[in-house]
Amino acid sequence: MKQTLKIIFAGAALAAAIFLFRDELGSVAVRLRGQLLPCQEPITYAIGSFDTRFGISKSAFLAAVAKAEKIWEDPAGKPLFSYAPDGNLKINLVYDFRQEATKKLKALGIVVGSDEASYKELKSRYDAMQADYLAKKSAYGARVAAFQARRSAYEAAVADWNNKGGAPRNVISDLNAERDALAVEAEALNALQDELNARIADINALAVALNRLVDALNLNVSRFNAVGQERGAEFEEGVYKSDASGEEIDIYQFDTNARLVRVLAHELGHALGLPHVSDPKAIMYRLNESMNEKPTTADLAELKSRCGL
Repeated sequence: MKQTLKIIFAGAALAAAIFLFRDELGSVAVRLRGQLLPCQEPITYAIGSFDTRFGISKSAFLAAVAKAEKIWEDPAGKPLFSYAPDGNLKINLVYDFRQEATKKLKALGIVVGSDEASYKELKSRYDAMQADYLAKKSAYGARVAAFQARRSAYEAAVADWNNKGGAPRNVISDLNAERDALAVEAEALNALQDELNARIADINALAVALNRLVDALNLNVSRFNAVGQERGAEFEEGVYKSDASGEEIDIYQFDTNARLVRVLAHELGHALGLPHVSDPKAIMYRLNESMNEKPTTADLAELKSRCGL
């Protein structure tokens, strides 16, 4: 009897656990099926976190995803992805320093190429902007020091006259004039500080672009540091992640719709299980360098191998 009750309780506990975690178990089952039988059923995807600072609507973003999935579906001859509000693969639009750098470069009228000539031109501009920033920073520091000395002298004079019981009218007039002049100088220094901060943001954007070119061209040069703080993260336009919590694609940066489609196609390729290939023009090359929107022979070879086409 006791053994029977134990079996009943164990069965009830198992049933309760299955009920409570049915969504998670279902998601894991779908992912396992996709790994064991790739490309047999479409991978369902949904929009996860969506930062509006990219300036793209959800409908336009979904249109880009649809265009990216067709890059793989057309040669496969069947649907490999399908949008669903509760889809298993979450696609996130994540805004950070990468897209901020892209916006800065666009505002500066800088178009970044993918060759060594573009690197040298960008490096020259970076050096000029940094030299200008350092000169202005030095002048700003000297001006701040002079302001602080002048303010200390004013405060000492006011304290001295207060200790004496008050100042004559002409001295009060001079002290008030100095107080007003100090206020004007303080506003000017704040404006200069804002200008320097803006210059730092521009230089940091150039540093990000230069580091990307260093990686893309495999140049034997030192990496460029961001002004004020080191950027420790490697620049990635997007990344595909799969772990116990689920599958996600994070999109970090794009400057045109064509590049958005390419980075989405690249990460969707990873979602299918495709590895990186060595062809620089391929969708599955490790860097988003080329502008073609069609898979190369190297891409198709991996797709056929993975999907058993």
